[in-house]
Formats: sequence, structure tokens, C-alpha cells
Amino acid sequence: MDVPQSSPLRSGLPASVGVLVALAGNLFAQSAVPVSQNTLFLKEPGGVRLGALVTGARVVPGRASKGFTEVVLEGWIFTASTRLDQREGYDLAVRPAEGENIRTAPDGAVVGRAVQGTLFKRVAVRGSWTQIRRSVWIAEGALRSDSRTVGQSQKSEGRTVGQSDSLAIPPVRPSDRPTVRPLERLATLRSGADVVRTPDGEALATLALPAEVQVGEQSGEWVRVRLDGWVRRSEVDEAVAPRPAITGAMLRENPERYVGQTVDWRLQFLALQQADELRPEMPLGHPYLLARGPLPESGFVYVMVPQEQSARFQGLTPLDELALTVTIRAGRTRYLATPVVELVRRNP
Repeated sequence: MDVPQSSPLRSGLPASVGVLVALAGNLFAQSAVPVSQNTLFLKEPGGVRLGALVTGARVVPGRASKGFTEVVLEGWIFTASTRLDQREGYDLAVRPAEGENIRTAPDGAVVGRAVQGTLFKRVAVRGSWTQIRRSVWIAEGALRSDSRTVGQSQKSEGRTVGQSDSLAIPPVRPSDRPTVRPLERLATLRSGADVVRTPDGEALATLALPAEVQVGEQSGEWVRVRLDGWVRRSEVDEAVAPRPAITGAMLRENPERYVGQTVDWRLQFLALQQADELRPEMPLGHPYLLARGPLPESGFVYVMVPQEQSARFQGLTPLDELALTVTIRAGRTRYLATPVVELVRRNP
């Protein structure tokens, strides 16, 4: 699942444009309502997971369908964590593999997190921050009861919205909540600077030219930086891993075709969980890994693990990468486009 960005803003825009942007922001603030619980936000009802919102995040509710409510999500994201990707009416995409936080304002409180590739429309730019907006879908129950709109009391998809609906997704559990990364800013690293693995450690590289970096956490006189660059393929010890023979996109397109096949996947561990009633493809209470992949894709995967092996995964840290041989048990769950696979073995 990949997602979007737009062309640079022109300078010297008419004052009327700025007024319109300000008015739009005010209208959003006046009509936005808070969500009552941590909740996932999706591309369409029961569809692709784009990220998560935390309790209190404000959205503008609209139409309802199949137990979900379409809402307009607006916030601010670090510009360096976006890339140009003009598709589906959007112009920005989230770039980092681990996703990125959405905030109420530049340097503001975190209200959610979008996964890699999520598309947004750029609204404004302020310093190193970009204001973003898009329509997403959340579970009906995530909106406070006093925040329902007139449109939600009408009929949708041939049934009255508001009645109980089994097509729902659970709120984000603590283990699913995105990790808040330290605030980052852009800076220029001087020529001749040494890049070390740890403070006071040995140099990994010395910059021959000045380079733009993202500056993160600080430890004494040291700061952590992130530098993007290129190396020759011949300099990489291991060959670049090829895309898996069966990808997540292939499973979403044809969920039944690949059931029973065994594949080698690289996955990014997120949490060790137990199956519940909303995941009937797995036995109730059975341990499974919530993971992202198969890499380099950013979708989600449920990996069933034998009871006796679940302890082996308890010491993992979120975002650890795993090389696994798995057998595909379902191309998607009943409620979400998330594949279910069964662990065969963990590879070195």
C-alpha cells in the first residue's frame, strides 16, 4: 500500500488565498468532534488500514456505511517524512517505513499516526511542517454519542445507520498504539563531521561534503541524526532482497488463490496478541503476531504461532524485523483485508 504529495507552493500568492485557507481552517475547527476511544482509520469501510487515532482526536463526521463513519481528518506532519505522490486526488504520501505522527499543530500534541504510503492532501506549509487533510473511515462507535451528524441519522446502504452492526473493528490496544518518536528538525551537517554509532563511539563515516539531516533526540553533547544517501550496490554485503513471490497486494486482489501455499517473508514485528471473536480465521485465544509486511510492503499480517513457541516472541521489540517461513491460511479476515498465515519456522 503506497500513498501521496504535491508540487511546491508558489510564493507571493494573493492575500485572498490566505484568507480562504484561514476560513477553511476555522470551519474545520468549528465542525470537528472528538473520538471517544483509540481507533483505527481506514481507506474505506472495513478496508485497508491507514493508521490510528488516539482518544480526543478531532474529526469532521459525514456519511455512514456498514457500521463505519466517513470523517475528514486534518493535522500536521513533519515535511521531511512526506514525499510527492499525486494519485487519487491527493498529493502527499507518508515516507518512513515506521509511519509518522499526525499532530494538532507544528510541534503540537500527537493525535494519531499514519502508516507508510498513506495519501494526504497538502493544505499549507509552515516551516518544516505540512498541514494535511483527507477523508477516512472509522468505526461508528468511536464517535461520541453527542457528535453524530444529521446525515448519520438517515438511511445508508439500505439500512438505518446507528443500529448494531457486526462489521466493526476493535479499538487500538496499548500494544497497537504508535510509538511517539522524538521531535525532529532539519539541519545541515558540516563537511568533515564524523558519524558514530553511539555517543563517543568509533566513527562509521566521515562526511566529505555538507549534508542535510534530520536531528532527533539529544544525549549530552551528542544528537541523533538521520541521513539519507546512496551507496553502490557492490558495496552492500548482502544482495538486495527481492520482492516475495506472493505479495500482500496479490492476496488482497485474490484472497482465495494462494491459500495453502508456503512462502518466505520478511515481516516487521509489532505486537504479540491473542485471537478474539473478530478474527474467526484463528482459534479463539490462539497467540499470533501482529506484523507489517511482507516487506517492503506496509500492510498488516496476522502470523499464528504455536502455543509452545509464543514465549520465543515475547522479548521482541516493536519494529524488529523477522525472516519467517509461513503457510497462508486466509487471504483476508472476515472484517479486514489482513492476511492470516501460520508459522512454519523462524529463519536466521
